[in-house]
Amino acid sequence: MDADITVDARFKSCPGPLISLSDAVSKARPAQVVKLLATDPAAPSDVKEWSASVGHTLLDVQKLGDVYEIYVEVAE
Repeated sequence: MDADITVDARFKSCPGPLISLSDAVSKARPAQVVKLLATDPAAPSDVKEWSASVGHTLLDVQKLGDVYEIYVEVAE
């Protein structure tokens, strides 16, 4: 999946990945896709809950080795 913005939050512990993602999303334009790279095992569930609560769309979560690739579409 292609992303407009990539956020590298590997090796950050909770809530670091979510804070990094939130910061990037706040600067993104509507409908852009932000990819979060994270190694924190809580990141997928944290992003799922956060996305639902703020209105963004969680598009996909993939695990490649020890790294999660989490794709979020910024709300209109």
